[in-house]
Amino acid sequence: MLTPELTKERDHLVQQLKQYVPLLYQFFEVSDSIKDFSAKIYQFSALPVHQERQKIIRAVIAEKMKKLFGDDYVEKLNFHLDDSLAINIADHHQVLNHPFLVSSNIITSAHKFLQDKPQSAIFTLSSDSVPPNNFFSQFGFQFHGHRVPIFSNSEKEATAYYLPKREFNFVERMKAANRWNELTKEEQTFLIAEEKAIAEIDFSRCQDYSDQVTLIIQHTWPRLFAPEVRKNLPDLIYLTQEEIITGCLLKILEDDSNIISRALFDCEFQKVVLKNFRGIVTAWNEEEGTGTHFFWRKHPEKHHVLRLYVKDQSLAPADERYGEHCVDFHKDEIIRLLKNREIMPNLFLIFSVLNYYLGVRPLTGFGSTVYLELMRQAWVKTLEETGDQVESGNVATIKADSLTAGLALFFARENGRLAPLYANDIYYQGGLSAEYLQRALDMRFGRLLMLAIPDMYQYFANKYIPDNERVREMKITFNDLAEEEFGWIK
Repeated sequence: MLTPELTKERDHLVQQLKQYVPLLYQFFEVSDSIKDFSAKIYQFSALPVHQERQKIIRAVIAEKMKKLFGDDYVEKLNFHLDDSLAINIADHHQVLNHPFLVSSNIITSAHKFLQDKPQSAIFTLSSDSVPPNNFFSQFGFQFHGHRVPIFSNSEKEATAYYLPKREFNFVERMKAANRWNELTKEEQTFLIAEEKAIAEIDFSRCQDYSDQVTLIIQHTWPRLFAPEVRKNLPDLIYLTQEEIITGCLLKILEDDSNIISRALFDCEFQKVVLKNFRGIVTAWNEEEGTGTHFFWRKHPEKHHVLRLYVKDQSLAPADERYGEHCVDFHKDEIIRLLKNREIMPNLFLIFSVLNYYLGVRPLTGFGSTVYLELMRQAWVKTLEETGDQVESGNVATIKADSLTAGLALFFARENGRLAPLYANDIYYQGGLSAEYLQRALDMRFGRLLMLAIPDMYQYFANKYIPDNERVREMKITFNDLAEEEFGWIK
């Protein structure tokens, strides 16, 4: 139980979040179980105009699935997309690892577990623009508190979208770093078996690292669950936002009149877009040197990207050393560069296509819940300022109101204290039992969200909470709240 002092601080933090980040507060009040909450996510109807446009992304996804899994992927994976699309967009394209992200696949589809008949696959569009050394990965994955490297230090700033196929030789990397002996014999045996299992996956259909990750996730996902839970378990399929939205753009840009084409090729409309989205997370802020205008440019020498800003009707690299790699705002040139993977869409363009043009409902983390709402407001404002009331009305119907990521759901007790489990921790222990899974999914969603308060508060404090009201040193911790909600774990 929390002490009165910690309870008071928790309630104070929640109150500040309610006041300054009101979009989030509604989730603290959700009384549904996680299972019922997940089922309700899909109880909506997209506008007819969005359903028609979504034929574009359905075709692109189908083409990619055939390339990776064969013509029989629908039957083999029980892969079906709902009539009105709601897709998890709150993950990075990497092997299953971090508790905050692994659990999102379960929360978004909690109603599909422990069922008496086969369930359709879970589908996630993950971000492929992240470097290998990011908060949720840190060069590879974590196992029993040890960092297990997939990448070298020289690759830390690479962009996953541009990485070629590779060997997943993490045992060799740990040995080369003189860290192998940090592990017990049992842990060493486990990692050797993990590496062997990945090496035995048929990567012959894979074109690059991202394709390999898709297959690794599909193969390893069932092992998060004990054998008795795997009956009728849905498959898990990750494809990348960058590749799928690139495929959509190649079709969308054939028409000059839609909001995506206008943002790229209509100078006056583009000026309004640049103004109204400036400063929103995932968009751009030229003075601070953050974000990029519409696309990232492939670095000419490395697996990195160049930031681009609009200059004289072209996209010029912010780094003047690469000035010759400008991108002209001509439709044929943009399409050519997209096809050749010389440019990739930024998150502004990805979410604009996916959510605000195609009308796909985003399943979000607590950060994206807020910035996608700000993007929706900016699109509505842009379209109203430019006289497009019809499209403004279409965009206004899209809500980022399905918070499902950034929440830890699986714990074990270590030395008397609860600790969140990373994916390989769960593999090692033989998977989650039916009893644990049932108890976790029966938990009230609003109570689960309480665990995220310290992380959530730190994330939003600098952006939204006034300096003179901000709590500088929190006494309450993630572990305190985990004990409050998961104290039943022995």
